[in-house]
Amino acid sequence: MANVRIDENGVAKGVVFEHTAPAVHRSSVTAADGSDPGASSAGVDTAGYEAVDFDLDVTLGGTDPLVEVAPIYFDTTADAWFKGESAFFTASGRYRVRAEARGAITYLKVVALTGTSPTLDLDAWASLT
Repeated sequence: MANVRIDENGVAKGVVFEHTAPAVHRSSVTAADGSDPGASSAGVDTAGYEAVDFDLDVTLGGTDPLVEVAPIYFDTTADAWFKGESAFFTASGRYRVRAEARGAITYLKVVALTGTSPTLDLDAWASLT
């Protein structure tokens, strides 16, 4: 039998849209990540959900700054992280990056920070749908 979600009364749910409250995922990030996280516990466990929304508050400085972020997914069989599709930002602002996680442990990685004397301040919150 397929994995069925059950409501508080023990009744199988049909197709529903559920959204969790945002929780801090990363705070005060000022540089690109040098490597993948050492443990899967750093990621967001999306078991039972299709996607994770990362809400970002990005402050960029310097000349022609560009920040690249990407969701990475932990594969327990391979015991390794795999990179998803990147998003690129060239201006300060608030952005949403949606990652189709389908139950995987997911982490938002800062892949690159480029430009002339670029500066970065990034905060990320995660919510599940």
